[in-house]
Amino acid sequence: MESDIEEIKRIQDLALNVYKEFVKACDSLGLRYYSSGGTTVGALLYQGFIPWDDDLDINMPRPDYERFKREAPAILPSWLGIMDGLESDHADYHFIKLHDKRTTYVSNILLRFPECYTGVFIDIEPIDGAPDALEQRRSWYKTVEKLYCYDLVRKFGKTYLYPDTIAWLYPNRIRRALAYAWIQMHPLKYYAKQYASRLATMRQSHDFDDSTYVTFPRYGMYRSRNFWKTLKSSWDSYTAVPFEDTTIRLPIGYENILTSQYGFVPNAQTQVRYEAEADSHHIANALVDLDKPCSYYQQRP
Repeated sequence: MESDIEEIKRIQDLALNVYKEFVKACDSLGLRYYSSGGTTVGALLYQGFIPWDDDLDINMPRPDYERFKREAPAILPSWLGIMDGLESDHADYHFIKLHDKRTTYVSNILLRFPECYTGVFIDIEPIDGAPDALEQRRSWYKTVEKLYCYDLVRKFGKTYLYPDTIAWLYPNRIRRALAYAWIQMHPLKYYAKQYASRLATMRQSHDFDDSTYVTFPRYGMYRSRNFWKTLKSSWDSYTAVPFEDTTIRLPIGYENILTSQYGFVPNAQTQVRYEAEADSHHIANALVDLDKPCSYYQQRP
């Protein structure tokens, strides 16, 4: 039986293969893409994955993200699939996963929903243009995060969200109970559709390439106020750096982006604390089978 460390290393190798095919498709289509979050940190500090991380994170400007969804399926190898969380009735994410269909990697909360099953994946998330005015960006983040949270509550119940999120959404017990009942009254995909509508309005009003600031339409960003100051110029170009046995594109303004995300730029010293507390990133809460396709489990009763 594999240890967690051995399994994480296998997952990293498989995710890296997915990433390499993603790069081929993007280069063929002339699309922009950049490392994101923990993948950027890994590239800077380890020239590869953070040792305990078991996925790979990519950001794409919205125009390139939408083109990838439309055009990449025709040129990607058949063993890869694209899972779009916004098109699913039950997914607990609102971006896309490019995944290896020959493997199985499903979070426990999605085991009840075979249509959400994926293999080892990379996460691909869009970046949108944003208003110049700070208050308008703040208001947008608050609105879109509430819709994201409401969608999760509607699909999985209020216990899905962390206690601090529940407290933020529902200031007291009475309002919490009333809001929860009200959320449950809406159709299953109501909030996901509202969320998608807000994103469409934002990108129609604030084109990525013409904006000074950008937004990350993702749960948790409203309360990370540094995100409101993320500059579009941080994605004007990139630098290619070593990543395992290949390279990855760090956005040219990665210091601004990491400061926006974490409040500081992680370095070797700050990683010591994280490493001391490190555990498997996803696999402890997932069905993982690296030798059977996700379709095998989708077809099981």
